[in-house]
Amino acid sequence: MTAIEVPPATTKSVVSTLPPSRGLRVTWIVAFGSLVLGFPLYTYLVFHSHLNRGLMADLLAVQATIAYFLGIFAAFLPIPSLRHWTRFERLQGVVLPFVICSYTTHLTWELGWLILHRPIAGARDSAWAYPWWAYIDGGDLRYLNPDPHFLMIEVLSVINACVGVTGLILLKRSQFTDYRGTLLVMSTAITHTVLTWYYYGGEIIGGLPSVNTSSFIDLGVKFILLNAPWLIAPWLVLAWGYQMLKRQFAPTAAPAA
Repeated sequence: MTAIEVPPATTKSVVSTLPPSRGLRVTWIVAFGSLVLGFPLYTYLVFHSHLNRGLMADLLAVQATIAYFLGIFAAFLPIPSLRHWTRFERLQGVVLPFVICSYTTHLTWELGWLILHRPIAGARDSAWAYPWWAYIDGGDLRYLNPDPHFLMIEVLSVINACVGVTGLILLKRSQFTDYRGTLLVMSTAITHTVLTWYYYGGEIIGGLPSVNTSSFIDLGVKFILLNAPWLIAPWLVLAWGYQMLKRQFAPTAAPAA
């Protein structure tokens, strides 16, 4: 009897989970943990210890930039426990932290700004608004006085995160065998690329009116580097998705009847 091909959606775990790596886990905890703790820490230093507001905003931007790059691209580092990882495993070890970090950012910081951008604009001296004002102070004044086009960028980012989270849920439930989850995550990479270039391009073409170009921190770190992972990582998501789909659609022979 000839073998019968089983549809990819019904196969069991054609994609293995990432091998354990203590070094990688520690790097993720340090990077993303510092990012999460940074917001309440610098808010406390500004409003309770009365340290210089501008200096604290600059330090937070530098710390967040390092945290994003270190946490997202950690699997590409020469960590000893990753020595035997395959290229695909390293790629997946970069893609998953990026999409999780990205979707979390969209559904917390950006969604919060969308809902509260008017109260935030009038609350410069309030501790609750500092997580946004730390970026507005020199980073991008479009978050202070947004036009409809800029608001729509943020709306699409939040919708994109919802699509991506749905994809991750499908992948998790299927042990990474459901191609629909892969396609949804890949679609968010395309949207990330378009929105990020629009974010940069709209400001650059206009002559950078919302960014303090005389400050390296404001222009180089807050505006360029802090958002740069969204220029780089989406291409890695597409490369990962292509390889994932090949695995998910690979013919699997069932026992002969």
